[in-house]
Order: sequence, then C-alpha cells, then structure tokens
Amino acid sequence: MVPRCLPPPKHPVYKSHLFFSLTLHSLSHKITSSTLLHCSTTATEHQVKMSDLENSIATIIEVFHKYSEKEGDKHKLKKSELRDLINSELSSFLGHIKDQATVDSLMESLDADGDSECDFQEFMTFITMVTICCHEFCEHHEDE
Repeated sequence: MVPRCLPPPKHPVYKSHLFFSLTLHSLSHKITSSTLLHCSTTATEHQVKMSDLENSIATIIEVFHKYSEKEGDKHKLKKSELRDLINSELSSFLGHIKDQATVDSLMESLDADGDSECDFQEFMTFITMVTICCHEFCEHHEDE
C-alpha cells in the first residue's frame, strides 16, 4: 500500500518531473559558489544568514545524503534506506512503514528511470507530493 498522499504510479504528476528537470537545468547556471558553500558548511561558520526556505532546502539535501550514504551508491537511496528515512524523518506524516510490499510499491512509484533505486530528483518528487498533501490537508482543516 502506497502512503495515502501519493498519486498512483502512472499519475500525470510524475510527468511534471521532466518539467522540473528542464527548469532546474535552466536555473543551474545561476547557482553561485556561495550557494555551494551553504550546501557543504553551516551558515554560522561563515556569518551568513540563510532564509527559512534556504535552510529547508539545505536540510532536505542533508537528510537525503544522511540516508543515501549508508550503503551502495551514495547518490541514491536503496529500498531499505528509503524505508529508514521515512520511518525516522516522516513518521508523523506517513506513519511507520513495516511491510516490504509498501516499500516496494512506493519505490516502483518513485523510480522513474527503472534502476530500483531513488535518486535525488526522484526523492524530490516524493517530497514535493508529501508537501502538497500536507498543504491540502491544512487548507481543508483550517476552518475547523
């Protein structure tokens, strides 16, 4: 069972992944060396104040690598690493994943290139969908 926030595997939202890739490619030339510095060190070490959104982006990158570096390719999540990440970092939103069938189904939904691993772009598709679901939930329950 895929977590209830995610659309089914062939949902059109996954096609937007190509749009994000193209947009990212066009913006990548704007990333400066100071941006890369933020990714590799903490802002306090260099007396640079990052915004909340910049800190959130840096945290997402750090969390991905915290789990992807555990085994195999350090730039991709294996199923076990994805399960550990969700259980440790997203359990308040998605609950704990205990059965292998759920992990298999989730990986199949995210694995756009069919390599049985979750690279960073595929992971960001997942994070984006979880964020959208949380936003929609808040919108529907703000009047209660």
